[in-house]
Amino acid sequence: MENDNKKKNTKNIIRIIILIICAIVFIVSAVFLVKYFLDQKEEEQYYEDLADQVSEVVSEEEEPKPDYSAVVAENAETVGWITIPDTNINYPVVQTVDNKYYLTHNFEDEYDTYGAIYMDYRNNAVDLDSNTIIYGHNCYNTKMFSDIANYKDIEYFKEHPIVEFNTLESYYTWKICAVFITNQIASEDNGYVFNFIYPGNMESVNFEGYTAELNKRTLYYTGVDLQEGDKVLTLSSCIRTLDTSNYRAKTSIVVVARLLRDGEDATVDTDAAYENPNPKYPQQYYSKYGKTNPYKDDEKWYPVEV
Repeated sequence: MENDNKKKNTKNIIRIIILIICAIVFIVSAVFLVKYFLDQKEEEQYYEDLADQVSEVVSEEEEPKPDYSAVVAENAETVGWITIPDTNINYPVVQTVDNKYYLTHNFEDEYDTYGAIYMDYRNNAVDLDSNTIIYGHNCYNTKMFSDIANYKDIEYFKEHPIVEFNTLESYYTWKICAVFITNQIASEDNGYVFNFIYPGNMESVNFEGYTAELNKRTLYYTGVDLQEGDKVLTLSSCIRTLDTSNYRAKTSIVVVARLLRDGEDATVDTDAAYENPNPKYPQQYYSKYGKTNPYKDDEKWYPVEV
């Protein structure tokens, strides 16, 4: 009988210990969760306050110019500001000596897995290149470039066809002309990576090859044309569309917009948009869904120095 009581007491003690451990884990998790949401709220407020500090310089002789002096004072690597109206994208754009630092550091130069919105280090932030590339994380919430993933849906494009990306010197409006999903590593597409981030000369043979790829890859046709000589803005973020149960694909969703032309109206006729019946995906897509890749033997396009 005494042994039975000892066993019962031992079991009760074990139960109590387990309950205490569970309670501690719950409390610690709750604290971290509350801190996470408070940090996110603080970060949201920080960017809202930054946006409120942006003003406009107007003179009789010149066009209105943005005044980002208060933003530059916060981070000297600021090169502009990007906004997509009626979305959560409303951020300063920074640029540094590589494309790695701002993957893991925020606008305040603090370590942050959300990173910052940043321009490709090879781009000219004063005299815009043929192709200006801006990157941001898809945080799978409402932060950074998470809303870019929504452009896989044509209806989302119809509601948000315009991008506003300004440099420190000028206001710019851009019309979205293509959206596609692509691979970041060659092994996911038969040894090929589409070089959509080429910032150099996009004229002549490069323009022809690039636009041919866009026309095949775009998920839908927006009705916005792209002509040789147009300035292009490329927004890139990750997306989990091509993941499988045992493989995490390195995949990007890319939104391509072109600069509003002189005298052109900023309105986009979104009724002209229609789905691409057979968009070109990386091989990873066809392998995941057990489909034949009709583009497998396509000639591989590479930009050339002009």
